[in-house]
Amino acid sequence: MLIFRGLYRQSEEILMTNPAISIIIPVYNAQEGIKQCMDSLLNQSFTDFEIILLNDGSTDNSLEVIKRYATHNDFIRVIDKENEGVAKTRNKGIQLAKGEYLVFIDNDDFVDSDYLERFYNAIDQEQLDIVLGGYKRVNQEMKTLFKQDLTQSEWSKYIVVAPWARIYRTSFLIDNNIQFFDYPIGEDVIFTLTAYNLTEKIKIIDYNGYNWFFNEKSISNTSQRGFNPNIDIVYFLSHLLQVAGDSKYIRYFIKRYYIWYLLFSGRAASSSSFMDQYRRIKEWVSKENIDSSLTPLSSEITGERMQTVVSVLVFRTFERLRLVSLFSKLYCKGKEK
Repeated sequence: MLIFRGLYRQSEEILMTNPAISIIIPVYNAQEGIKQCMDSLLNQSFTDFEIILLNDGSTDNSLEVIKRYATHNDFIRVIDKENEGVAKTRNKGIQLAKGEYLVFIDNDDFVDSDYLERFYNAIDQEQLDIVLGGYKRVNQEMKTLFKQDLTQSEWSKYIVVAPWARIYRTSFLIDNNIQFFDYPIGEDVIFTLTAYNLTEKIKIIDYNGYNWFFNEKSISNTSQRGFNPNIDIVYFLSHLLQVAGDSKYIRYFIKRYYIWYLLFSGRAASSSSFMDQYRRIKEWVSKENIDSSLTPLSSEITGERMQTVVSVLVFRTFERLRLVSLFSKLYCKGKEK
């Protein structure tokens, strides 16, 4: 374990008031995964950064683990706070950041050794607000399950809407009051699309040095629990449209998103609850007049994973044939009440 790296920092870097990059990591019950994450950061070729670890009320030994890293490295700050959720925790991190640029990393993910260097060079040389790249999906055996590369197209920036695999200019986020949306779904989507709508200084780089860790034991990766009663999907989509602005890409993104929502949450739901959700969404789409003519096969939509392409095409086919009710009876596994 690379618990400390202080000996490798240049003396002038230690004396600097503000680092070039602030890395924000919300930590919640990650006593094992955070080690891999932190060790990857302590092995970076670029060294002018601070790490802000925000312990969000963990009930395991996460706090003790991250305190050990902070004890041996003066560029690591640990914030211990009550549990508030990832959105408020990331927002707190933005407020605390001292770096000119800002990077988010999830507590069980890790990055390649040139990650910070590649993103810093890209954003600093051209004085941009956002630089984004692709990622790799890796499992516990460190096997790459798939790679998501981004092409130089307008649609590419909508393929990855997580806060990671990118770097932000800190002043851009603060001056525009861009914050994570405190809601049970899509807090990162709202944040990302708000940012996209407020700047044209965005660049895509051909790089996938972010490793999104797939934990086979995680409930979120192994099962779907049905529709969360605390989520109003129409409220969420309305807010998304408000902050993202209206464009052909946003219209297609909304369609793609609600299809994902129905398929992911609807698998364990009943057919009737699936159809209730679907009708509400379609009524809203009709009312707002934002239906999309784009499909996964449109020339503007490039770079999507085949799984996404097939899912959207199949569902749209059932929609076009007006057979969504039949689809729900075949697809949904939940019992009717």
